[in-house]
Order: sequence, then C-alpha cells, then structure tokens
Amino acid sequence: MAAALADGGGVTLLAGEAGSGKTRLLDEVADRAGRSGARVLRGHAVPGGGAFRPLAEALAPAADPALARDERVAAFAPVLARLLPAWTAGTPGAGPHLVDPVLVLGEAVGELLGVIAGEGRAVVVLDDLHWADRDTLAVLEYLAGRLDGTGVRVLGSMRSDEHPPAGLAPLRRAKGVAAVELGRLADDAAARLAEAVVGDAMAPAVREHVVGAAEGLPLLVEELAARLAESGAIAWRDGHWEPAGPLPTEVPEAFADAVADRVAALEPADRDVVRVAALLGRDLPWDLLPTAAAVDAATAAGALRRAVDARLLVAGADGALRWRHALTQDAVLAGLTGPERAVLAARAAQALDRPDLAGPSLARVAELHARGGDPDRAAALLLRHAREHRAAGAPAAALAVLEQATALAGDAHRVPVALERVEVLALAARTDEALAVGEPLLGAAGPWRIPLATALARACVAAERFDEARGFLARAGDDADPRVLALAAHVALGLGEVTEALRLAEPAVETTDHPEAACEALEVVGRARRRADPERSAAAFRRAAQIAEQEGLTAWRIRALSELGVADLFGTGDGGSLRRARELAMEAGMVGTAVMLELQLVAVDNGRVGPVAGAVQGERCAERARRLGLRGPQGHALGFVARGRVFEGRVDEVEGLLAEATALSANPVHVESAGALARAHDRWLAGDTPGALPAYDEAIDVLRRAEGANPTPSWGERALLRTATAPHDAGPREELRGSDVLVQSLNRAALHFCDAIAAAEEGGDPGPDLAAGDALLRHRPFFRHLLRCYLLEHSVLGDPVPVLHEALAWAAGTDEVRFSGWCRERLRALGAVVPRPQRDTTDVPPDLRALGVTGREMEVLRLVGEGLANPEIAARLVLSRRTVETHVGNLLAKTGAASRGDLRRRLPG
Repeated sequence: MAAALADGGGVTLLAGEAGSGKTRLLDEVADRAGRSGARVLRGHAVPGGGAFRPLAEALAPAADPALARDERVAAFAPVLARLLPAWTAGTPGAGPHLVDPVLVLGEAVGELLGVIAGEGRAVVVLDDLHWADRDTLAVLEYLAGRLDGTGVRVLGSMRSDEHPPAGLAPLRRAKGVAAVELGRLADDAAARLAEAVVGDAMAPAVREHVVGAAEGLPLLVEELAARLAESGAIAWRDGHWEPAGPLPTEVPEAFADAVADRVAALEPADRDVVRVAALLGRDLPWDLLPTAAAVDAATAAGALRRAVDARLLVAGADGALRWRHALTQDAVLAGLTGPERAVLAARAAQALDRPDLAGPSLARVAELHARGGDPDRAAALLLRHAREHRAAGAPAAALAVLEQATALAGDAHRVPVALERVEVLALAARTDEALAVGEPLLGAAGPWRIPLATALARACVAAERFDEARGFLARAGDDADPRVLALAAHVALGLGEVTEALRLAEPAVETTDHPEAACEALEVVGRARRRADPERSAAAFRRAAQIAEQEGLTAWRIRALSELGVADLFGTGDGGSLRRARELAMEAGMVGTAVMLELQLVAVDNGRVGPVAGAVQGERCAERARRLGLRGPQGHALGFVARGRVFEGRVDEVEGLLAEATALSANPVHVESAGALARAHDRWLAGDTPGALPAYDEAIDVLRRAEGANPTPSWGERALLRTATAPHDAGPREELRGSDVLVQSLNRAALHFCDAIAAAEEGGDPGPDLAAGDALLRHRPFFRHLLRCYLLEHSVLGDPVPVLHEALAWAAGTDEVRFSGWCRERLRALGAVVPRPQRDTTDVPPDLRALGVTGREMEVLRLVGEGLANPEIAARLVLSRRTVETHVGNLLAKTGAASRGDLRRRLPG
C-alpha cells in the first residue's frame, strides 16, 4: 500500500481517528519514495500555525532561491516569496488582486513543484491537515486538478474524529483527490504489533488484555504494551511475556494515565519546562522555550532530553523535537488545573511579548495572553497577524484570525479589528458581509470614522453599488477629506457623471498627506478626459505613476501605467506602457492583473504581428486566465484565437471557440460582433468581397446597440470597404466621422483612407489623406497592409502590383497563410509576377510535423535546443527578433510545451 500511495501525480488524503497510524504510514511512504529516487518534501500543520504553514515547511528546504531564475518560476517569484522567506525577488504587491490570490499561489506552487521534480518524481507529505488554514486547503484543491499526469504526488493526513475546517470538505470532493480511510486494526494485527513493541511473544492472557483495551488503535496498542513492560505488570518467562500479577483494567484512560505517570516521574523543574512546552503548541518551538519557562537554554535542553527519554517527545531525523503524538501534548495539558494553566500562560506571554513578533509567534503569544487573562492584548496581536495574512494573499486565514480577534477585542481594538475585516471581506468580493461587520460601528468610530466609512464605500464600489457607496461617504463626517473626495469622484465616474467626477477629483489631486488618494483622483481625471482631451488625460496618468513610484505604491503605479497603455491601445504607441505595467505586475506577484494587461497587449500586437501570431499569444493568455478563474478575460482572449483561426485557414474551429467565449462572458456583445467579423474576414479572404459586406454590417449593428462598447477597428474596416466598393455612398464614411470611435487610431486611419477615395472621386489629390493614414498605422503593419488591400477595391492607389508585392513581402515573414494567398491570387489575376514561396525542405520528425511544426519552426527549435536566446537565433537565421519570438510562441502552442526547457526536451534524441 505504501508504495502505491506515492505513484503518479495528484493528491491523496489519509483519514483516520487519532492514533490510527496515519503519521506512521506517511513516514513509511516517504522513506520508500526517497529510497526509490523521488524528491521527498515534508511539512505539517499545527493549530494557529498561520497561513500556508505546512506548504512553507515542505517547500523551504527544496526551494533554493536560485530557482527563482527558472523561466517557469520567474513570473511567480514574488508570490512564492510570501511562502519562502529566502526568496526576495520582486516587489510585494500592495493592492487588490483581480483574482483570488490563493489561486495564483496554487499556480505558483504547481510550477515550483514541477521544477523541483525535474525529470523525476516528487512526493509532498503534509501531516495533520485537520489543523491547516483554509487557504492552504484551497491551494491543495487547486493542485488536485493540476498535478494529474505529472510526477508530483501530494500526500496528506487528517483526523476523521476532529471537527473539520471549512475548506476540508471541498478538498475531499475535488476532482483528482483520492481518499484512503484508515480503520482500526483487526485483533490479529493488533496482537502482532503489541508483540513487536515488547520484542517477543505474549502469553494469551496478556495479548487479549492489550488487544481488548486498545480497541484496534495502533497508538494505544504500542503505549499499553510498553507500559505493561515498563511498569513490571508483565514478566519474561519461558520464552514469552506473562502477567506478573493482576493486569491494569482502566482503558481508554490508560493512555492519559501513562502520560501522567511519565510527567510525574520527572524532576519538578523538568515538569515545569515540559508543561510550558505543552502550552507553546504542537510544534514545540525550542527557541522560545527558555524565555517562556524562565530558565536558561542549558536547563531547557536538559529537560527536553529527559522528556525524550520518558517517551513524551521524539527527535526527528533532522534533530528537531516534537510531541510523540498530539494526544501526548493534550494529556500533559489535561494534567494542569485551570488556575495553573492561566498562571503559566500569563508568565510565558509576558516573557515572549516583543515588538518584533511576527508570523506564527504572534498567534502563539496571543493565545497565551488570552489564556492568561489579557484578551485585549491578544486581540491586538491577532490583528497584526491578520494583516500579515492579508499581505501574504491568504484572505481566508486572515478572516479566521479576525474572528478570534473580534471575540477578544475590547473598546480599544473593536473598530480597528472591524475595519480590517471590512477590507478583507471587500477584497474577497463579500460586500454584504463587509457592510454587516462595519456599518453598526460607524456611528461610534471616532478617529476611525473616515477610514471605516471609505472602506465600506470601497466595498460597495467593488460590487458597483455606487448609490450605497455615496451613502457611506456622506457618513464619513468630512466631505473635504482627500480620501473621501477621491473615492466620491470614482463613484461619480462609475455613474457616468463626468463633470461631477472632475469637480470632486481636482482638490484631491493636490493632497500630499494621502498619496493613494492623489493617485486615485488623478486616475479619475485621466479617465474622465480620455476622449475629450487626450493630452491632459495622459498627463494625469503620468503624474499618478510618478507619485506612486515616489511613494512605493506599486499597485497604483501599475494602474496608472495600464491606463497609459490603454492610450497606446487606442493611439499610435507600441504598447510600451502596457509592457512595463505587466512587468511590474509580475514583479509584484499580481498575476491576475498581469493577465489583464497581457490581454490588452494581445490586442495591440494583433495589429503588428497579424492575427495568426496573435492567436498564439491569445491561446497562452486564455489558458492562464482559465487556470486563474478569469472568465471574462478568457472569453476575450478566445475571440482573438478565433480571428487567428480564420486567417490561418482553420475555419472549422471558429464556431466552437466563439461558443466557448460566449459561455464565459457576462455580456457577450463583443463575442457576437467578433463572430460576424470572423464571417466577414472569411468571405473577404475567399475573394468574395460582396459576401463580406453584409457580415461587416452585422458586426457593426451589434456594436451600435451596445452603448459603451470598445471602439474596435472593425468600424474603420467596414467603413473603408463600403466606401471603396461604393464611393458615392457617403453614409459609412460620415457615420465614422461623427462617432467617438475615432479615439481608436486605426479608425482614424481608415477615415483618412475613406477621405482619400472621396478626394479622388472629386478630382482632388488623395495624397495627403493617404499619407496621414499611413502615418497613423506606422506601428501597426498588419493593419496597414490589410487596409491598403481594401483600398484596392478602388483605383485610388494606382497600380495595385506594388501594393500587393509590399504586403506579400511583409506576410512572407509571418504565418499569415490566407492573407498571403489572397495577395498571390490578386497578382495572378492581374497577370503580374508572383514571388515563389520559399519551399519548406527542412526535415521535421513525423510526430512534430503531425503537430503542424513547419520547417522554419524546426530550425528555430534546434537552435533553442542548443541553448541560444532569441537574439542569437535571429542573427543565425537572418530573421527579425520579433519573427523568432513568433516562431517560439508557435512552437510552445503547437507542442503544448510549458517553457523553453520543455521545448528542448521535445527534440528527438
């Protein structure tokens, strides 16, 4: 059984009551897995151990900080740094994540385990999960669906006779989790175990006594057999153990009695040390024990050595001490009276309470204060501990700690604890619960009134409940406070009240006491002025980014840069601000934000590299969004994939992709429009321009009905193709001119091309408008060539052959097969010279050829296998770096490889 538990990838849970042998079985599995060459990682949960304690303990010895540079892990280094103190990569994020941070951590841990396992196997052993925090269990639930088919197996144990934590039931039900129930031993097995403990056979009377008393629990079998031998109740005669007199009959109290006897046998000074050790927790923190017990280190070490000899403690392979069993610690505490526990706890709490307390020590000392009669101090420490959990991306653990703090807090800490609960609940999108916690205290909040009111308002804003948000801001008591003004401006903008938003934001922009409020106010100004005054809008975002950088406000800097990137998306930029924002988001561990920024970059790059290469980026973005539960971005990304399939010639896949995108999108207007646009492109690429026009009309009809829809380039495409085929119909051109979709530079370029056609029809000079359109498209070569090919429906460009040769030359360095084919067909129809495509003569192994890997991609793959970076590959093959990046992206997508290292392993030996 032990060997089978460690096989394959996935999660296995061992469940059984206390003393059923779970830990013993895990030890055996770990030992056998290690002997077979697997990497074994071990951790265990303890009550109050803090968020992710068992995972951190298991990963820390194996996760050398140098692994942070591995390409599979690098993006998650800041996330993993919350678990692994030795990892210092990146800047911790200070703002809300766009997805549950536990899912982000699950993805990060999955990648790290894959790197640790390498080409072999890894077994992660996590003991006592019934004491694990809910966030740890959520990470394991995520891993259960991710590790199938890998070489990583997670083994966990949990008590079936304890009240389970809230996250344990979903974990047990999760797909990919196997559960093994450990029952009690049969009589013959219990007898064999008892005889193994004492070293030889037992007389029938002794064997029946132990088996009957232990009731099949392995722990009790061992303890009872050892106690009988130690106490002299049995004696060795004639080759077996026989009763030396009447055998003790008290069970199951026998175990507690045995522990009490061992404690009583210690010297008084040793007893005090052992009892304080029991108060400090399951994991026996040796470094704290001398201070807590008011003895020197040598005295404490000696007492612990004698506790090991008394079979109260055991020493692990690493030399660390732990209780022989959790029940042993419980039995030691049960031997103390209530007053004794309170006195010892108060003395230990006072000795251990220091300003630099952090991590599990905060929870430990807080519990000692609570037991020792100082609940308010306990609440203050628990509040600090909850803030640590929130910073580590563990909202469930933070809320669990705050519930304890709420029960203990007196007047001095009641509102600060409530404020923290409101903020954590708001981050978890649990708005109603946040209001239920904070609203009753708002009237008596005193100096906490403004922070509490703004926290409640922000919880409402997160749920787009703007009217309620205004109500809370009105109760803040100071409508001139910059924090109130900035959030009120945010609310006004959310309601479409642009003038009011600007009025409220302007005073808050100048605050120096509250830099976060200044950043928020500047963001409102920038968004409010984006269409009417783009220059002032960009200036506001740049100032917000500058303040955020000066003040170390990573999340607000990312927000400002992403807003500047939206200007790139609609303007003539190359996406530089978006790329920097994405880099910062990854450095800060804000992976959900990074996915959103990646989606915007897919849109920017679509116009540069073309839809086929853009689809490769879109697939990667969609997959990451899927794993993080970002349904909306996943749907948007699939729309770009569908478009790429049209241009690649894989049209049969398009409807399925669009159906999936529709199911994922809360408001699938963009998907419906993308479907019509895909049909338009398909007809045009097939040479059927008249058939493409109605589909274009349908795409725009959908957008006309959707107020506030993105100003997509399809508006300009449709207006240009309509104008080129019917130049005397000014309707499409004038609709475009009068629309606010001209904020998108591609639409402005299309309008210039429309005006060039109109000028040519009227005998004027189309040159200025053609030049203006080209200038706007200088950063979007794909769209430039596409729109110029649309212009060939009219004679405004003169000789079409140079236009087609130029477009074909650009397309030759891409995978735009249908666009290239369209250009070739037009050249043939004109009787012009058609450049011969470079023949794919590279030898590609059949399995890779079956995946669609081309000869050029195989050349790139071989150079990746030699360890060359993209610039070196570009120089070797005389290609642009961007083309090499496209080929590497295609290889990742086609082979399903997760990294360049994984790609290298796909090369034939």
